[in-house]
Amino acid sequence: MKNLAVKKSPVARALILALPLILASQYSFADEDNQPNVDEQRSVNSSVSKQVEVISIFGSHNQLETATGSAVVIGEAQLDLFEFDDIHRVLQSVPGVYVREEDGYGLRPNIGLRGATSERSSKIAIMEDGVLIAPAPYAAPAAYYFPMTSRMTQVEVFKGPSAIQYGPNTVGGAINMVSRGITENSAKQGGEGMVDLAYGQDNYQKAHGYYSQNITSENALTGKGQIGLLVEGIHLGSDGFKTLTDAEGNSHDTGFEKNEVLMKLNYVPSNSESNQFFQFKMGYGEEVSDETYLGLTDEDFAKDSNVRYLASQKDEMDWEHYQFQLSHYIELSDEISLFSQAYHREFDRDWDRFNSFNTNRSMQTILTSPDTGVNQLFMDVLRGDRDSFTETEALVFTLNDRRYYSKGIETKLTWDTTINAAEVVLDTGIRVHQDNVTRKHTATYYDMQSGVMVLNGTPSEVITQNDDTATAVAAFTNVNAVIDKFHITLGLRIEHIEGEAKDLLESTIKENSDTVFLPGAGLFYQLTTEHGLLVGVNKGYVPNSPGQESNIDPEESWNYEFGWRYSTDELQGEVIGFYNDYSNLKGACTFSSGCTQELDQEFNGGEVDVYGIEASTSISWQISDSLTVPFKVAYTYSQSEFQNSFDSTFSQWGSVEVGDELPYLPEQQLSIETGLQGEQWQVSLMFKYLSEMSEAAGSNTELEGLTTDELMQVDLSSWYQVNEQLKLYGKIDNITGEEVIVSRRPFGARPGKPTQIIVGIKYSF
Repeated sequence: MKNLAVKKSPVARALILALPLILASQYSFADEDNQPNVDEQRSVNSSVSKQVEVISIFGSHNQLETATGSAVVIGEAQLDLFEFDDIHRVLQSVPGVYVREEDGYGLRPNIGLRGATSERSSKIAIMEDGVLIAPAPYAAPAAYYFPMTSRMTQVEVFKGPSAIQYGPNTVGGAINMVSRGITENSAKQGGEGMVDLAYGQDNYQKAHGYYSQNITSENALTGKGQIGLLVEGIHLGSDGFKTLTDAEGNSHDTGFEKNEVLMKLNYVPSNSESNQFFQFKMGYGEEVSDETYLGLTDEDFAKDSNVRYLASQKDEMDWEHYQFQLSHYIELSDEISLFSQAYHREFDRDWDRFNSFNTNRSMQTILTSPDTGVNQLFMDVLRGDRDSFTETEALVFTLNDRRYYSKGIETKLTWDTTINAAEVVLDTGIRVHQDNVTRKHTATYYDMQSGVMVLNGTPSEVITQNDDTATAVAAFTNVNAVIDKFHITLGLRIEHIEGEAKDLLESTIKENSDTVFLPGAGLFYQLTTEHGLLVGVNKGYVPNSPGQESNIDPEESWNYEFGWRYSTDELQGEVIGFYNDYSNLKGACTFSSGCTQELDQEFNGGEVDVYGIEASTSISWQISDSLTVPFKVAYTYSQSEFQNSFDSTFSQWGSVEVGDELPYLPEQQLSIETGLQGEQWQVSLMFKYLSEMSEAAGSNTELEGLTTDELMQVDLSSWYQVNEQLKLYGKIDNITGEEVIVSRRPFGARPGKPTQIIVGIKYSF
């Protein structure tokens, strides 16, 4: 990273790519005389299965049926069905989840749950394999890094009282993504793997593969047991669907390339009475994308929604991500187990992009009133139709360099027992965590000359340089009890957070701390074998970032839900009402939210009510011995109301009156999935409806009265299993070519992804 870290280190990359092979070479494949016996293999398989269970929110389908909160698990078969690379599209079938698109590919997801602001997914707990994945979950939780959805085998979405286990953010819920586990095969059976290749419009390309095997080991270092190995790599890329052409007819890139490689190494001792396992996980990811914050005027969007202004010709995001994770599981007795994880993540990013003109006039003002006075002159420069002539027409290009780390250790003790007639599972855990973000933003000044941005001689200047650190100790206790027809959840989370913000330009240090108690309770009552009722309540919380003024309160709410669930082998459904009573809602001023002043400052929004209904059902009709019609519906109705009037300089609020609604919270959204499935093939359609969303809550703000467009989108997918190893698939995203404004933030109208046709082939062995 420029001025912060050495990027693109060939040594680090070579080590990450080579280490799995180096480790594997230390152990030879066992012959038949060195195979584990049946009892040893059963112990190994039990331990491997346990690995998936302890990193998942839910370990079985039965837990979903009787969960005391709203829960959805998207399994591997569903993820493979539509082959979505975009987490936004994966989550569109989950009720109570709100997304705001930005780039069409989901590179920087904006996800919210039950009214929790979707801005950069910063107010929900997002995890991979049970570990928080935001670059700095406490100090700077905005999800500028997000793992590739294509390598996940399960996505879990949980809303309700048990969300307090996963904090610190508990206002909405948790999303946990489960990465591929090591195969359960024995050394004698050999390894397994897969190669997935796909190609599509806009030069879309995907290359994904993995190999996994268990190897019998017996040496002085590890003793007798099995070494499990997984190596996985994935490449995604596209030239982009937007056009950026200069006056000479030269096209500029608008696409992206992403790469990730992951290695997991297990050790499972044979004949271990404690049924324990060790796992080391290491990963590397990188992205280079020609992405911008600059959108279009509404008039230009109507002419061509996929064009980009020439002022964005130099925009580029460039990041690297490293992760290291060490896990250990042990059964201390028949009833008590202990699972611990130590983790360290680093994320280095440069986002070099056009930010503004050299004037106090904001980009939103220029783009929303492009034909007014001097705004028209600025627009001509943006488009490249006119050269910069005055000092105020200089283009301010910012080099936003940031470096993050997130590290900690967490451990969870589970006691699974029976007390009298009650089945009781007690989880209690503690996490010691620290994260940090170091920012250095530099402004460079360009002039537009014949459609080309050229340096104008004005010296570059550092406009932001700070170092924020958050240290947290969190503990939780969660009790799940089954007493006859009652399933009860009682939980408590305690967070103690200390923050330190260093402004290196002003030479100031601000410190803050907070301790909070977050209780939760839920109840599921089994009316019959098919019907059940649930009710729950929990305290919602989002901590302040380091450096906030003393008058800024954390985000806090009381969240309530109540509903009905129905489940048989053929049909599942539920209807849940929710009500989130915010005592204080917070807004955060970031570039991605459309702010240009007072960056990283947070704002009090006071009391807000968010309420609604979530409904879903799924059924599969067997119309013949070989034909099945699956059918799934998910619907969400949401309302929000500010309960107090105030004036705010936060760009998404302005002057708020009682009854104003939150921005980017759709009143209605609907997902319908159906198709036709044979023994070796399937064709599926997914329909998505999203009602318009307000761009701003109140008046006297730049996007006052504007809304996003109503969205109706259809995706098509199909696959054919040629034989046991070979599978062909194809899909069409946005089959109707819907072109709508999905957002006007950060600066200007932005489209979703247009129609894209993709074909692929998978080979498994």
